[in-house]
Amino acid sequence: MDHPFHLHGTQFQVVERERDGQVARSPYLAWKDTVNVARGKTVRIITRQERPGARMYHCHILEHEQLGMMGIVDVRA
Repeated sequence: MDHPFHLHGTQFQVVERERDGQVARSPYLAWKDTVNVARGKTVRIITRQERPGARMYHCHILEHEQLGMMGIVDVRA
Protein backbone atom coordinates (compact mmCIF):
# COMPACT_ATOMS: atom_id res chain seq x y z
CA MET A 1 0.00 0.00 0.00
CA ASP A 2 1.18 3.53 -0.71
CA HIS A 3 1.96 5.95 2.11
CA PRO A 4 1.51 9.72 1.74
CA PHE A 5 4.43 10.90 3.91
CA HIS A 6 3.97 14.35 5.48
CA LEU A 7 6.47 16.55 7.36
CA HIS A 8 5.18 19.39 9.58
CA GLY A 9 6.66 22.87 9.91
CA THR A 10 8.91 22.83 6.87
CA GLN A 11 9.18 21.71 3.28
CA PHE A 12 11.49 19.26 1.52
CA GLN A 13 12.64 18.25 -1.93
CA VAL A 14 12.58 14.69 -3.23
CA VAL A 15 16.08 14.01 -4.55
CA GLU A 16 15.89 10.25 -5.31
CA ARG A 17 13.51 7.34 -5.50
CA GLU A 18 14.69 3.74 -5.25
CA ARG A 19 13.03 0.41 -5.98
CA ASP A 20 14.69 -3.01 -6.20
CA GLY A 21 18.16 -1.41 -6.12
CA GLN A 22 17.38 0.89 -9.03
CA VAL A 23 17.96 4.54 -8.06
CA ALA A 24 16.33 7.33 -10.04
CA ARG A 25 17.12 10.98 -9.44
CA SER A 26 14.17 13.34 -9.46
CA PRO A 27 13.72 14.99 -12.86
CA TYR A 28 13.10 18.34 -11.11
CA LEU A 29 13.24 19.70 -7.57
CA ALA A 30 10.08 21.21 -6.07
CA TRP A 31 9.32 22.18 -2.49
CA LYS A 32 6.72 19.86 -0.92
CA ASP A 33 5.35 18.95 2.49
CA THR A 34 3.88 15.59 1.40
CA VAL A 35 5.16 12.90 -0.96
CA ASN A 36 3.65 9.56 -1.94
CA VAL A 37 5.86 6.59 -1.06
CA ALA A 38 4.76 3.61 -3.14
CA ARG A 39 4.96 0.04 -1.86
CA GLY A 40 8.53 -1.27 -2.01
CA LYS A 41 9.96 2.15 -2.84
CA THR A 42 12.41 4.32 -0.90
CA VAL A 43 12.18 8.08 -1.23
CA ARG A 44 15.14 10.27 -0.25
CA ILE A 45 14.46 13.86 0.72
CA ILE A 46 16.47 16.93 1.65
CA THR A 47 15.22 19.72 3.89
CA ARG A 48 16.60 22.86 5.46
CA GLN A 49 15.75 23.56 9.09
CA GLU A 50 16.38 27.13 10.22
CA ARG A 51 14.50 27.14 13.52
CA PRO A 52 15.00 24.73 16.40
CA GLY A 53 12.13 22.66 17.68
CA ALA A 54 10.17 19.48 17.15
CA ARG A 55 8.75 18.57 13.72
CA MET A 56 6.28 15.74 13.45
CA TYR A 57 6.28 13.43 10.44
CA HIS A 58 3.65 10.79 9.68
CA CYS A 59 1.68 8.86 7.10
CA HIS A 60 -1.44 10.78 6.10
CA ILE A 61 -3.58 7.63 6.27
CA LEU A 62 -5.05 7.88 9.77
CA GLU A 63 -5.08 4.13 10.42
CA HIS A 64 -1.37 3.98 9.57
CA GLU A 65 -0.57 6.93 11.80
CA GLN A 66 -2.44 5.30 14.67
CA LEU A 67 -0.44 2.10 14.12
CA GLY A 68 2.83 3.95 14.64
CA MET A 69 3.81 5.42 11.28
CA MET A 70 4.80 8.72 12.82
CA GLY A 71 7.70 10.29 14.65
CA ILE A 72 9.47 13.49 15.66
CA VAL A 73 12.49 15.22 14.15
CA ASP A 74 14.21 17.21 16.90
CA VAL A 75 15.94 20.23 15.31
CA ARG A 76 18.67 21.77 17.46
CA ALA A 77 20.65 24.91 16.73
